[in-house]
Amino acid sequence: MVRSLVAESSTQRALAADQVTDWVGSYTEVDGRLLAAILAVTAACETDGTALESQLNAIIQLGALADRSSVSYLKEIEGSPLPGDLSGYVHDILHE
Repeated sequence: MVRSLVAESSTQRALAADQVTDWVGSYTEVDGRLLAAILAVTAACETDGTALESQLNAIIQLGALADRSSVSYLKEIEGSPLPGDLSGYVHDILHE
């Protein structure tokens, strides 16, 4: 899954992020935090709007597993112009 989350193809990254949400109930705390961190790092440098939305949605779906430390990488894009309402996603992740 990690390889797909950081794949060269934005389509593959978006699909992998969507797949993270399919298994949310089966992750351990460590798995969830690791996935949240990987998703946050990839989102912080994502250039594709669809992949970014999938990454942010996956972080939100991870819920409490996506602790503040894991998602702190999103601070790099907080306040930046993002497509659609994705700025709201970033705000919600960082400030809830």
